[in-house]
Amino acid sequence: MSRNLSRRKFLQLAAVGAAGSVLAACAPAATQAPAAAPTTAAAASSGKKLLFVWSPKATNNPVFDVAKVGGQMRAQELGDVEFQWVGPADADAQKQAALLDDVVSKGCDGLGLSCNDADALKPVIDRAMDKGIPVITWDSDSPDSKRLAFYSFDVEKAATAGANLFVDVMKDNPSRTYCMLTGVPGAPNLEGRIKAVRAVLDKTDLELINIEACNDDIQKGAEVVENRMTATPDLGGWFFIGGWPLFGDIKAMPKLLAAKGKTKVVTWDTLEAECQDLIDGVLQGLIGQKYFGWGYDGVGIMYDIVKHKKTFPDFIDSGYDLVSTPEQAKDFLARWKSQDFKMGPSPFGNG
Repeated sequence: MSRNLSRRKFLQLAAVGAAGSVLAACAPAATQAPAAAPTTAAAASSGKKLLFVWSPKATNNPVFDVAKVGGQMRAQELGDVEFQWVGPADADAQKQAALLDDVVSKGCDGLGLSCNDADALKPVIDRAMDKGIPVITWDSDSPDSKRLAFYSFDVEKAATAGANLFVDVMKDNPSRTYCMLTGVPGAPNLEGRIKAVRAVLDKTDLELINIEACNDDIQKGAEVVENRMTATPDLGGWFFIGGWPLFGDIKAMPKLLAAKGKTKVVTWDTLEAECQDLIDGVLQGLIGQKYFGWGYDGVGIMYDIVKHKKTFPDFIDSGYDLVSTPEQAKDFLARWKSQDFKMGPSPFGNG
């Protein structure tokens, strides 16, 4: 399969069967919501569909496309939910805030978002909550806002696992240097990953050359990697905080390909193309989030909040995936190709 088709096929597969991949997290115990909690029960009791608006950090990132598919699927399953997808084309906090200000002004029954910047999105989150619109965050939080809950993986656990894997794959590498690649500088979810990874790697003999940034842009990510490989041809490794340059054609990074086996790479994300890259020996490890669950489980959580007046813990753990061998990558790749991701019913949005 060509690299150019991977994103389209990935979304087709996710639309049919990816729900189960995100259901490994334990469902939090639900309790009766306090009387003061925001509610939109009027819409629910009127017979009209509940309007849930979901906002990614950027609409040009394929992992968020998977969340969109998940949200659409869960809304269709629930039957009385209308799902809308509203976000900036690229990762821009001010654009995201402006779009959501408009959403809040027009009104909706629930709002879920991945925050480009915690501080920039806090005012619109608080305004929505003050207006009686329940808000949850997913993927990237605004912890000081009034949002009700944050659905994501445990950053420290996942990043620590990835860092330990990186140490292992670098143990016999003559070059002890490495670089990190991040997306939007200051994005809270990415900064959390960097902090947790460095908590492990800074205690080793590995030398961090630089933390490069690509602003969540696929093409820029590839350019950044190639520029660094030119500047540091004997670079020992890369730790990609996100898989942006791998979302496009890997042939756009000929220097990285030429360093296969010499420059070790551990990356976030477990998309189909990345599994193949690990099988091909370009990558040595993958750390995966529950992309589908950002939409699928997230909509279920919001449904429980609005329809059933349930409350959830401040943090809802989605779990994470770690792929570290060709055999595991082949198994993961087979799941994409067979569409067999189901592991049971969703713990959210039922009853």
